[in-house]
Amino acid sequence: MAGKGLSRVLPYRTAVSTSAGLASAAINFLACVEVAEYAGGQSAWLALLVAGGLIVFAGANFSELTTLYPSAAAIRVWIRRGVGDGVSLFSSLIYATTVVFVIAADAFVVGHMFRATIPEVPGLVWVVALLAVVAWANSRGIKVAGAVQDTNAFVLLVTLIAFSLLVLVKAPPTVPALFRLGPGWIQAVAVGVFIFVGFEWVTPLAEEFSDARAIPRGMFTALGLIAMAFGLFSAALSTVFPNPHALSSSLIPQLMVGMRALGPLGFWWMALVTLTTAMTTFNGGLATASRFVYALARERVLPEWFARLNAKLVPINAVWFLSGISLVLAVGVYITGGYLTLINAGAGVESLMYALSSILVINLRKREPDRERGFRVWGVPWVPAVLALIFTALGIGALLTPVGRSPVPWSLGFVGGLAVLAGWYVAKVVPRLKKRAPVSRSRQPGSQI
Repeated sequence: MAGKGLSRVLPYRTAVSTSAGLASAAINFLACVEVAEYAGGQSAWLALLVAGGLIVFAGANFSELTTLYPSAAAIRVWIRRGVGDGVSLFSSLIYATTVVFVIAADAFVVGHMFRATIPEVPGLVWVVALLAVVAWANSRGIKVAGAVQDTNAFVLLVTLIAFSLLVLVKAPPTVPALFRLGPGWIQAVAVGVFIFVGFEWVTPLAEEFSDARAIPRGMFTALGLIAMAFGLFSAALSTVFPNPHALSSSLIPQLMVGMRALGPLGFWWMALVTLTTAMTTFNGGLATASRFVYALARERVLPEWFARLNAKLVPINAVWFLSGISLVLAVGVYITGGYLTLINAGAGVESLMYALSSILVINLRKREPDRERGFRVWGVPWVPAVLALIFTALGIGALLTPVGRSPVPWSLGFVGGLAVLAGWYVAKVVPRLKKRAPVSRSRQPGSQI
């Protein structure tokens, strides 16, 4: 729709639910098992607490950057201002694919949950149905999508916390075991970091919030809720299964924990929790990624087709395109079983972006010291510099992690292939798009494109 822009209607609670929901994918349950294995059992919750503290510093980076330049283009604008246009566009194109990675990998796990609960219907059928529902909800406007996100995210977090507390009350863990650090505790913290990955993807909704300052507050609140929910679940998991290795071969460990802890009630309880993780990941992913794609299209680095809004001020073409790509990739994961490749690729890209966010904070403090910031990172430049080194190491480690018995780091090859495609697109396609007539639109107040 010509002359229209995104609507500014979202409240603070949706900043919380979107940030928490995008980080609360079903694959987190698999990560919790791995954290418990490395931590040596019941001290898994402590590893997640330390990992959450580390992520808080990354959240501080994104808080400063989003209040500095609140835009649907988010990291595209920040990198361009802090490093340069070429690096910005190249990085943004790769970064935009991470949401699709998470949706596809999550679809694989959710499909197996449905196969365990309703075996008469193929899991992929349920995945298609869920994607269709959230795509339709997104097409009805950001308020509808926000309501879906709020409902599912808070049901997810509250019910997961309640389940874990009930399990811990029924079978209290031994206090010394809660603080006993296993030999792989450092690895447990590293894996724990990836449970929080995706929290920052709420930032492309900056032009949809009535007050963009709700995003930093929402991210910090969400990180606390994620740490509480999955920390308690990790403690419950390792209490019910003192040897977490027994769960390592399962794609649905949460259902096994539920069954052993509370019988059929626990099994179906955790099935409900898994369903809400799918809804928050699918719905939040489409809402945020579609705005990011829309912002790139209105800048003429993606086809104008993606910048078209429907009557509800939704970039509808971007929504349906991303839904289709997610479905195609989910089918591919179902056929190949390569969900770990996508998880490691997404975790690697996200960690490298967290490292880059630290560099951006440092550079923009030097380049634009007098520009108003609604939030300021602590200890610049030393704290962000250390954080950049840590997340660079974590990102490289994730990309180099072998999948299964193969020594080949397929995740690195996958991201390398994306990098080649992104480089070709920036060099060959973008110049042609730039020569075309500008997209007919009106710039949102406060956006920096």
